Amino acid sequence: MIGDHHQLPPVIKNMAFQKYSNMEQSLFTRLVRLGVPTVDLDGQGRARSSICDLYRWRYKHLGNLKHVESWKEYQLANAGFEYDFQLVDVQDFNGVGESEPSPYFYQNLAEAEYCVAVFMFMRLIGYPASKITILTTYNGQKHLIRDVINTRCANNPLIGKPHKVTTVDKYQGQQNDYILLSLVRTRAVGHLRDVRRLVVAMSRARLGLYIFARVALFRNCFELAPAFEQLTARPTKLHLFLNEVFPTQRRNDQKASLKPMVVKDMSHMANFVYTLYMGRVKQMKEYYEQMGHKWEKPGEVKVPEHEGFISSHPGEDRDTDSEDEEEAGKQLPVPMEEEPINDSIDDDNTVQ
Repeated sequence: MIGDHHQLPPVIKNMAFQKYSNMEQSLFTRLVRLGVPTVDLDGQGRARSSICDLYRWRYKHLGNLKHVESWKEYQLANAGFEYDFQLVDVQDFNGVGESEPSPYFYQNLAEAEYCVAVFMFMRLIGYPASKITILTTYNGQKHLIRDVINTRCANNPLIGKPHKVTTVDKYQGQQNDYILLSLVRTRAVGHLRDVRRLVVAMSRARLGLYIFARVALFRNCFELAPAFEQLTARPTKLHLFLNEVFPTQRRNDQKASLKPMVVKDMSHMANFVYTLYMGRVKQMKEYYEQMGHKWEKPGEVKVPEHEGFISSHPGEDRDTDSEDEEEAGKQLPVPMEEEPINDSIDDDNTVQ
C-alpha cells in the first residue's frame, strides 16, 4: 500500500493482466488518484542539492535534510570532474548508434565504451570501485557493458569491476555515491519517456551523476524537459581535471584554478585513459625497481564469450541482476524445497 507513486510501479509479467486489469497500478497510486489524503515526502537526505534538483520538480515540497548541506562529503567536489553532474553527448561510433541484435535487445557500443572509459579513469585517480555503479535503461546494454568491462579491465588488479552493472528498473530502492548512466537510444526516446523511470534513474546518485546519451534526441522530449533543461544548461562535453586524485580537497562551489580538459568524444576518452594507464604502470614499475621488489605485470585480460543467457525482451523472467552470469543454467528458476520439521529445539539456538 505504501510507496512513491512518482517512481516505477509493480512489474506485471502477464500482458493481459497488465493492460486489461490495470494491475500495474499499485493500490497506493489508486488511493492518490481517488483523492485520499496522503503524507508526501518533503525531505531527502541522499543526494547533493544540485542533483536533487533534477527530480525535485516531480514532488510538491521536496527539501533537503540538514546533513546534505553540512556533511563534508557533500561540500567537496568530485575529484577529476569539473561538475557534480553532467550530460555527455555521445555520437555514432563508426556510423552506428543504437543497435538491436534481437527484438527489444537494444545496445549502444559508443555509450558502453564511454561509460567503461570513465569508470577506468575514476579508478586510476583513486575512486573505490565499491562507490561506482553503472546503470542503463535496457538489458541489452547491461550485457554489453559487462562484456566491455570483462574485456578491458575486470581482471586487471589496478582497475577491476564497478560495484554493480544493472538496469535502472532493477536498481530502484538502491543507491551509490557515483552513478554512470547510459540511456542507449538514438532513434526514439523509448520507455524513458515514462517520467517515473526518469525519476528513478536521476535519484540513484548521492555525489556524482554522469549521463551518456544522444542529447539532440532527449532534449526535445516534452515529458523529460524539466530535467533535461537543467542538464543541457551545462556543457555536453565531459570536462575533466587532470591534476586531481581522489579524494580532493576542492570544494564543490569553488572555481578551479586550472582549465579543464574537454573530452571531444568516446575515442578521445578511450585514448586518454590508455595513456593515463600506461603512465601509471610505468610509475609503479619504476617505484618497485627502486624499492628492490620484483615487478609483475598487471593481470592479463582474456576476452570472454558472452556472459550468459540473453533475454529476448527487457522484462524476461530469466534475465538476472546477478554480476556472475557465467552459466545460463544459473539463471533458471529453482523450485523451492520444503523445510524439514525439526521437533527438537536446541536451547542454544532459541531466539530470545
